[in-house]
Amino acid sequence: MNYMVQLNNIHKSFGKSEILKGINMNVKKGEIVVILGPSGSGKTTLLRCINFLERADLGSVTVDNFEVDCKDGSKKDIRKLRCKTAMVFQLYNLFRNKTILENVMEGLVVVKKVPKAEAREKSIELLQGVGLGDKLHNYPSQVSGGQQQRAGIARALILNPEVILFDEPTSALDPELVGEVLNTIKEVAKTGITMVVVTHEIAFAKEIATHVVFMENGVIVEEGLPGKIFNNPKKLRTKQFLSRIMKEEGKSVYS
Repeated sequence: MNYMVQLNNIHKSFGKSEILKGINMNVKKGEIVVILGPSGSGKTTLLRCINFLERADLGSVTVDNFEVDCKDGSKKDIRKLRCKTAMVFQLYNLFRNKTILENVMEGLVVVKKVPKAEAREKSIELLQGVGLGDKLHNYPSQVSGGQQQRAGIARALILNPEVILFDEPTSALDPELVGEVLNTIKEVAKTGITMVVVTHEIAFAKEIATHVVFMENGVIVEEGLPGKIFNNPKKLRTKQFLSRIMKEEGKSVYS
């Protein structure tokens, strides 16, 4: 089986609180895995452990056949693994003192050592592709949250990663701005890149996911194909969670 991401026995604690309790998860090349679960279930921590933004206490992470031991992996190995991933954050994480264009160029120039002229050309092309061609020289404070998040997506894509990790990419947005970001992510999905998405947007998850993982209390409760998870979950807790979320959205979970 050609797996792009493999998580083996991932444990993570903060102080006396055990957040991840031995997670095992495989993501196939080109798959779009959506991770669902209530607040505090460990979703974001798991995502951050994939690229060592959080270093798990135990286990191993493999990305594109490159394995790093969470406890003993060297800084050099972690850097190599990170070069295979990119992350889109909840709160955009753009440099406030750089323009939208400069934010996207930064990774190419600093990480990939691409000449500035070439980085500029590639960044402009990508920003035009996400609908920000007229915002190149604006600073983050001068554009909407949705536009900042689309710039964050462009910044991730510009590095040509093997895997993109999305951490609740719409949670900080006003409701009217959510759609533009979700549409951008759907366009990215069409490119065939491997994606792991933590989201609370069930309708979006149903539309985009090729595989769904439901987490609670630091463990994977249930996972499988979207049709099975959304239409006929095996675990009572999964059904309860989906029913509650869809009720809050005013929809039927089985629609």
